[in-house]
Amino acid sequence: MDRITRILPYAALVAAAALVVVLGQQKRTLIGRYDDLQQRYYRALREPLPNSFLPSFQTATLEGEPVTIGQLPQAGRQVLFVYTTTCPYCKASLPAWKRIAGVVDTMTAPSAQVYGVSLDSADITRRYAAAHQLPYHTVRFPDQRLVSMYRAGAVPLTLVLDEQGRTVYARVGELSAPAAVDSVIAAVKRKPAPAPRPAAPPAPNTTPAA
Repeated sequence: MDRITRILPYAALVAAAALVVVLGQQKRTLIGRYDDLQQRYYRALREPLPNSFLPSFQTATLEGEPVTIGQLPQAGRQVLFVYTTTCPYCKASLPAWKRIAGVVDTMTAPSAQVYGVSLDSADITRRYAAAHQLPYHTVRFPDQRLVSMYRAGAVPLTLVLDEQGRTVYARVGELSAPAAVDSVIAAVKRKPAPAPRPAAPPAPNTTPAA
């Protein structure tokens, strides 16, 4: 009995140490999961999620031509380059955006439109577009709420939308690597996953009353 009494504190100490190790591992696992969820959350705030629908809106190009963003009359794509005139990463993305626009202009199927979307005033944007010889039309959000709805708080933002305004491709940050440019072009050509169908309403009860 005395021997057992002497061993019990050591056994308890070993068990406590093992428990600390297990709890430490569980804590690290939970922290890792929390960090992952946090990154997903902030990403959802910064950029549209794949296959998410963005609202369509009416606007006009800098030349006054009416445009509908987020909706096309037939199957097609819209490529949007969202930027500010003072953003150095937007400026660094201009060669890639011009290359994408050049490729898209030669495509026949699916049909595609390319627009720059400036977050600055019309006058400042006109000077910027002229200075950099932008080969695509530029529009502006007519309502500040659309900036948030399009997750355009962080620029440069490159978007590819289908004819229903569904996000086929979204990228926040400088676009310059050839692989990234190719991924945008591939997204323009790729058919997006079908939207989930709404649940069918329950069939009416046709059983005759007793």
